[in-house]
Amino acid sequence: MLFGAQATEPAFNKVNNDLPHTLIRLPNVHPGRDSVYAYAKTLLTEALLVTEPQYGTFEIMVSGQESAQERQLRNLEHNLLDVTWSVTSTERERQFLPVRIPIMAGLFGKRALFVKEGDERLKYVKTLKELKSFRTVLGYDWPDTKIFRANDLPVLETTYRASFRIVSEGFADIFPRSVMEIREEFEDEKLTRGLAIDDNLIISYPSPIFFFVRSDNHALANRIAEGLLIMFDSGRFQELLLSQDNFRHGMSMLKGRTELKIQNPLLSEPSRIALEKFLPEFTATKTIQQFNASESVAPIQAEKRLGQPESGY
Repeated sequence: MLFGAQATEPAFNKVNNDLPHTLIRLPNVHPGRDSVYAYAKTLLTEALLVTEPQYGTFEIMVSGQESAQERQLRNLEHNLLDVTWSVTSTERERQFLPVRIPIMAGLFGKRALFVKEGDERLKYVKTLKELKSFRTVLGYDWPDTKIFRANDLPVLETTYRASFRIVSEGFADIFPRSVMEIREEFEDEKLTRGLAIDDNLIISYPSPIFFFVRSDNHALANRIAEGLLIMFDSGRFQELLLSQDNFRHGMSMLKGRTELKIQNPLLSEPSRIALEKFLPEFTATKTIQQFNASESVAPIQAEKRLGQPESGY
C-alpha cells in the first residue's frame, strides 16, 4: 500500500499561501555514501517540490552530525528527524512508516564482494553451497546480517569501518556491498587498502530501500508517495536515477558475473508486492531501456524538467 496516492500531472500553479510551511529534518551523510545520499536527498526534494500546490512550501534542514543508519532510525523514532531512507525489514516497518516505492530500483539487494587483494578463490564458486565455506563480515544490527544467517551463510558482525580491515587482514573472506556503493567505497584508498573487488559473483536478494517517516506522520508519507509517483509518470524519477554514476556502474557490474540468489525472510508481503510492481516498470521505461552499460553518461535527458531547489537545500 502506498497510502492511496494516485499519480497526477504536476501542478505548477502558484502555491496557496494558506497552506502550511513544513520543516523537513534529514540525516547527515554517512561516510562512504556521499553519492547515494545526494541522490536520495535530491529525489526527496523534487518529490516535495511537485507537491507544493497540494501541501504547501517546505524547508529542508540537515542534521549537523554524521550518523550511521541505526542512529538515524532512532532519531526518527525520537522526533529528531522527519525523514530517512533505509533498506526495509519487517521490524523497521513495525516501528516506522515506509513509503513503499523502491528508490534505488532494487540495486541494494545486488551485492558485489570485497575480498583480500590477491584472493581469487571465488573464481571457482558457482553455487550457494560452495559459498557457505566463506566467512562474511557485516555490520551490527544490519538487516543483511540476519538475511545471510537465515540462508546459513556464516557471518562475523562488526562495525562498518572495521569490516574492511577484517577482510584485508584475513579474519573474514568477503564483505558484501551494494553495487551502487562499492565503487565509490573502493576509491577511498585508505578505507580499502589491501582489498579488491571480486569480479566473479553477485549475491542477490530482494531488498528495496524506502523513505521512512515516523509511524504517526501519515501526511508526510502521503506527500512523498504522491510526489514520487508524479515523478515516475513524468520519467523524471528514472532520469534522476540513471544520471547517477553509481547506478550506471552498478548496472554494468551485473553483467558477466555469476548471480547467486538467496532468500530474504525479513521482507514483508506488502513490500514484496511493491518491489515486484515497480521493478518491471523501471526496466520497461524508455530511459532504462536505452541505457548502455558501456556508456559513461546517461543516454537521454528527460524533456520535462522540474523546478530546481532553492539555494541551501
